[in-house]
Amino acid sequence: MEDEKIAIVGGGISGLCTAIALQKNGIHAEIYEKEKRVQQPDTGMILSGNAIRAFYLMGLGPELLAHGLDADACQLKSDFGNTIATFDYHAPSHIPNYLFIHRSSLQKILMDALLPGCLHLEKHLIDFTQGQVVTLFFKDGTTVDSDYLISCDGASSPIRSKLFPESTLTHTGYSCWRGLIEDPPLQVNAYTETWGARGKFGIAPLTDQQIFWYAFKKTSDDSSLSTWTPIDLLFNFFYYHDPIQELLENTSADQILYDDIYELKPLTPLQSENILFLGDSAHASMPNIGQGASQAAEDAVYLAKWLSKEASGLEAFKKYTQHKRERTKQIKDEMKIYGLASQVDFPILCSIRNKLLQMAPASFHNEKLRRIIEIEEDMERM
Repeated sequence: MEDEKIAIVGGGISGLCTAIALQKNGIHAEIYEKEKRVQQPDTGMILSGNAIRAFYLMGLGPELLAHGLDADACQLKSDFGNTIATFDYHAPSHIPNYLFIHRSSLQKILMDALLPGCLHLEKHLIDFTQGQVVTLFFKDGTTVDSDYLISCDGASSPIRSKLFPESTLTHTGYSCWRGLIEDPPLQVNAYTETWGARGKFGIAPLTDQQIFWYAFKKTSDDSSLSTWTPIDLLFNFFYYHDPIQELLENTSADQILYDDIYELKPLTPLQSENILFLGDSAHASMPNIGQGASQAAEDAVYLAKWLSKEASGLEAFKKYTQHKRERTKQIKDEMKIYGLASQVDFPILCSIRNKLLQMAPASFHNEKLRRIIEIEEDMERM
């Protein structure tokens, strides 16, 4: 791999993590990002234990923990505030189950870890050709030849659309709001997620006494809720337990980000000869317990592992694809019961669901969490 060129298209979290994981293993890659800057609107982020383990493998674990707040427990609550389940797996290491961090802080950590000169901004990919080498054509008229291409260009990946035109995004039927309160009237110390008939509401603490919250709600039209204000959300969650109403009352409209949530049926395979898909470009899904960014970080370290071990990139891509297929199935199986349960929106059925979750022993919930956040070989390499 020493004399072979690797190009990464997409300078988001997935692309940056992939480049850093590769350089940690002595493999150089060039990143091409279409925007003038990598910075996105700031918000809070929740990273799960598998992401934290991945960042340790990249050599960034201590810095990550220093810029965020960590916790081992997530309390799942009913709309009236009763605890219906607790995810509190105790790992045989110092690594927490959850980390709450500003997106801007995470992006700065990643940018600072890159080798100088490997990130190229304002490189908008408009086409590519695939042969023994991949030739990239950019909007500014330049071209780049590379032996391998790693697609980290997000859920709407134009690379995937060209190679797999039948692989399209599907609206999940959910809308999402993410809010940030910089000067909150109260203090939040715990990570909670509330399930009720009117949607799901999560709350997490951030550094500098700030608070991050997110809300999910079913919608029959993927744009019908895009104009909702904090007042609309307040009316929607009006009977949910404290401090949800107070948080919404103290969130300004310019501190809320809205998204329609789309998912992508995982590609099979993730590879097309010397082109590989990572992150949301390969498996965009509902962001449960922070697995969106967490899976991107995990993907990066596993790909770096195979590229450092195999004689050719093609063989490394095949090994990675096989592992990722098994890993995706594992996460889907472990989260299936919670994914289905969280979508219940009839009050009577919500009560039945809550009772069933309360009856399940803590070991049941924690074992499912363990299988998601523990990744292979991390303890030996830290």
